[in-house]
Amino acid sequence: MKNHMPSREEIKLQALAPKDEAEVVALRETLQRVGSGFEFAVHGVAADVADVGEAHHRAALRLLCGDIAAFAERYRQEAIARDPSLAAKLTASLAFDVDTARATSLDASAVIAAESFAPLHRVAYTRDLAEVSWFEWFCQAFGDPPYTLHVADEAERAELFPRFCRCTGLLPDEEIAVLDWVGDPEREPERSTWSDYFDAGKEWWGIWCFTVWNPRRRTLAVAIASQTD
Repeated sequence: MKNHMPSREEIKLQALAPKDEAEVVALRETLQRVGSGFEFAVHGVAADVADVGEAHHRAALRLLCGDIAAFAERYRQEAIARDPSLAAKLTASLAFDVDTARATSLDASAVIAAESFAPLHRVAYTRDLAEVSWFEWFCQAFGDPPYTLHVADEAERAELFPRFCRCTGLLPDEEIAVLDWVGDPEREPERSTWSDYFDAGKEWWGIWCFTVWNPRRRTLAVAIASQTD
């Protein structure tokens, strides 16, 4: 007998504990202040949910994409209200067709302690790039957006990536499962066509969209970014 695939209505994600939610909110505010392009969300999963699979990851992704689309639409309407001449340019709303997104697993063993990387970590191109893990590329992208991060000091810079990994449950030795939803836009361009949100990042900086299930913490996180200058 095949396992029951939960419907969208059956998947119930939970709010985090107040302390954990406060940490997420604080980090979101920090990332916005310093100019990071990464958006993220973290949900709890009830203890009686035995099997957290792709449907749960997709549900979490759908929630964050909905929030981003709603924010973009509010921004568009407010911009037009301030300057009606923009209506001709700002005609389309940001769209996400999450149901058509295709997930692939990322190697969870690539996740190491975030503190292993120095602030402003850069991949040395003298290395064999085929041996560079997705997590190391992610670390580089996180600390090196198109515009410099405006941190208060180097201590804050050093703590940003570890804070992000702690908040999202992206931690080693915790039996995590990580799903990627966009792939490499050069090698798999068709995998990111489910949203025009990713068009900007395809110009040069890159695109990111992955979900993280941490069974020890029972959290399901989503991270997404697409930036250009």
